[in-house]
Amino acid sequence: MRGKLKAVKAGSLRSNVVESIRDAIFSGRLRPGDALRELQLAKELQVSQATVREALLELQHSGLVVRIDNKGTMVTKLSGEEVGERLAIRVPLETIAAIEAARHMTERDFNELDRRLDLIAKALDTNSCVKTDQADLAFHRYIWDMSGNRTLYKILDQLTVPLFAFVSIVRSRRLEDLKVVTRSHEPIASAIKSGQPEAIEKAIRAHMETSYNRFTSLSVTEFDTLVHQNQAVNS
Repeated sequence: MRGKLKAVKAGSLRSNVVESIRDAIFSGRLRPGDALRELQLAKELQVSQATVREALLELQHSGLVVRIDNKGTMVTKLSGEEVGERLAIRVPLETIAAIEAARHMTERDFNELDRRLDLIAKALDTNSCVKTDQADLAFHRYIWDMSGNRTLYKILDQLTVPLFAFVSIVRSRRLEDLKVVTRSHEPIASAIKSGQPEAIEKAIRAHMETSYNRFTSLSVTEFDTLVHQNQAVNS
């Protein structure tokens, strides 16, 4: 892990450490299953171990890292089966959030939703998979937030953030694939504006199938091969 992280700048040390590790995970510099050793991270980031420990706890709460007894903390790694399990839970929960959001949202809120769609498109123009995925996540988080259900937001965030981080690392960097995923957000926004539960559920399910079909349709062997190939590219 030596040399993968840069020393953090002045400001909120814990927030900067969290951001540094999060960026390394999304960019693939820290890969699924990589061990996160507090002493080594503290030296690289030039902060105390206590600060690193607090940052790792925050990342654990968000689902990006996991702590295993007698093994320590590591970057979340999902199998193809686990990706499918998370999607099976995410679709109905996000549908509930979107339906509730549609009931609460005003014209101003719809305009903000459109703005977040534009941010995804702008991120796509940078040719950055990381920036596109982060704009993508921000779009979904806005919908969860507008549901007004704090518990539902937290559950969806913990369920979904590891998916975004993991898929961002192993996804093919072909830009045309990202464009397909980006366009699949537009029907969600339109369905929410319509306020029709059936349309919302259909749009969200179609989006998930478009976004994750590449992973859920693979056999265990094919999935492992895809992960290892992309890890080699990012090494």
